[in-house]
Amino acid sequence: MQTPLATAIVFLYALCGLTVLGLIVLFALKLRNISVEKQTMRCLEKYRDYFVYLQAHGEEEERLQVPYGVVTQKEKQIIQKKLFELMERVTGIHRDKLIWLCEDMGLVELDMQRLNGRWKWTRVDAAYNLGIMRSKLAVPALLTFLQKNTNDTSVFIIARSVAKCARNTEDLQEMVTHVVGAKKNVHQLIVDIISDSQVDTAPLFAQFLQESDAELVQIGLIGYTVHVQPGIEPALYQLIQSPDKEVRIKAVKLMCRDIRYMNEQTVTDFMNHKDWEIRAMAAKAIGSLKLLSYIPLLKKAVGDANWWVRHHSARSLAQLEVEGFAALCEILQEERNGHKSEMAHQVIQEELEKEKLVLQGATATEKLVQYNEKLHLYRKSYRKTISTVHALER
Repeated sequence: MQTPLATAIVFLYALCGLTVLGLIVLFALKLRNISVEKQTMRCLEKYRDYFVYLQAHGEEEERLQVPYGVVTQKEKQIIQKKLFELMERVTGIHRDKLIWLCEDMGLVELDMQRLNGRWKWTRVDAAYNLGIMRSKLAVPALLTFLQKNTNDTSVFIIARSVAKCARNTEDLQEMVTHVVGAKKNVHQLIVDIISDSQVDTAPLFAQFLQESDAELVQIGLIGYTVHVQPGIEPALYQLIQSPDKEVRIKAVKLMCRDIRYMNEQTVTDFMNHKDWEIRAMAAKAIGSLKLLSYIPLLKKAVGDANWWVRHHSARSLAQLEVEGFAALCEILQEERNGHKSEMAHQVIQEELEKEKLVLQGATATEKLVQYNEKLHLYRKSYRKTISTVHALER
């Protein structure tokens, strides 16, 4: 029978063995890193003149020449990293020439082979490199790889590579379909990935707006929010009736950015919508776009059941010059207590305090007149409110 002391001794020996093994592994990795650094330095020194040539001949029309002599696979990979650094610094024809050079050196073919490698992260690294080199030849292989790898975050690395290499909108659409099928609620990230493509993305976003899948519709709406395009009015009017709440909100958000959509009927519909988010967005847009004709709607919305709607309505009234401020003061006269008068009073005080601070460092007569006019309106409404209260108490 083994005693506790014997068990402890065995455990200590095992722990010591694991510690020694770990130190050996760390030492081996350190030696490997030192060897790689030395090899990289030798390669960069060997091709130093070649890198000078690349930078000096970037303006010329002809294709860049490949390095002289036999270049080993390891040297190609080191040169590739240097070329990627140069690509980050240039655009247009200069970057195109470096991409062509990658093809002439066989770097695209090398990473195409690595894309079929044994280890997953070798394949992911190859996909990343192909994206940097924007190889259109690699698109079919990248899409196949994307379809097989949708269980972790590497899907976004592969998807971005597909976007960079895409030949047309069909490639982008297939990429988006795979990503949406694997990951939900990543619409903004997908739009960011699509923006890396050299393909015109406007037709793609327009097509997404016609899809039945709400995920794709949201991507189309976000895409148009980032890349504003005319001619989507009919689709937007249909989408504000969508059964999907997120689609409705994003469609209205896009419309509230453009004054062309903010006609009387549309604004009235938004301000009376069942979704408080839409009412709040419309209220905020009225102030941002300086639409003074909708002051009565805002005045009414200051009494909305939702706090955000009340907040944005009161803030927008404060943005609409003296007319909007006067509407806030009228609320104090009409409403003696409750959420409506409380919100109006809070915004009035903040607005007066803000303008008072601005006046301390300004000498503009117009600002001073405007401040005094607002202060007079507030004091007038406040006196009327106090008089009414006293009359009721009697």
